[in-house]
Amino acid sequence: MSKKYNINLIKNNYDNNGWVFLRNFIDINEVNKIKEIIKNFVEHKINNENKPRDLNFIGNDTSFKNLNSFHDLKDNKEIRDIADSIKVKNIVNFLLNSESEYRQSELFAKPKKNGLPSPDHQDNYYWAVKGSNALTMWIALDKSNKENGAVHYYDGSHKFGILDHEESYAKGSSQKIKDKEFLKKFNKSQPELDAGDAIIHHSLIVHGSAPNNSNFDRQGLTIQFKDKKAEYDKEQKLRYEKSLEKQIKDRIKQL
Repeated sequence: MSKKYNINLIKNNYDNNGWVFLRNFIDINEVNKIKEIIKNFVEHKINNENKPRDLNFIGNDTSFKNLNSFHDLKDNKEIRDIADSIKVKNIVNFLLNSESEYRQSELFAKPKKNGLPSPDHQDNYYWAVKGSNALTMWIALDKSNKENGAVHYYDGSHKFGILDHEESYAKGSSQKIKDKEFLKKFNKSQPELDAGDAIIHHSLIVHGSAPNNSNFDRQGLTIQFKDKKAEYDKEQKLRYEKSLEKQIKDRIKQL
């Protein structure tokens, strides 16, 4: 664990609130390098593959500048190197209290002017990790604030297990919390991040984000981990997959 972080405070915030903020997790030079790596990787995917469930664009323009999210960066070597780095592994293993397993990485691009919102949801509704001992590291590649659709969290909502979700038909975030009244009992936090800052959040913390109507992009890289020994709930995963496929087919019909 890096000496610049108070490990006891980090663990306390993660356990109690469901998320923790890490200032200056990576420097701006590494941020710029990551942005270029992702851009090249995703543009190759756009030009050479047809994977509608992984690429989500705003409107009909399928260029990188109109990409809202991309959901399969796991095979990118440079991103995997970040996930496998000692700095990341140490803090992830510490928070999970177990040996971790890297499961996926995604880009949430949310471009300026028309970046799409993400409805309130729990990550593990999608992932279906048994026991829910899993987390997301969300690294800001741009400044992230209220104006450009920063992520918000419902503090402590990770303590109530998997909540009921329903179809959202939102690109890149196909499920949403069904009971909005339940969320009113929680304090809602919206941390502001500079490029290079990071948030780590529990797989059960309810979170979402507003649209980006500002003049500034809001790119964020997520790196996801689970307890290495944890298995997946196949039935829950199948329910989610069926819902996603239905929404994709309905979306294509509307084109």
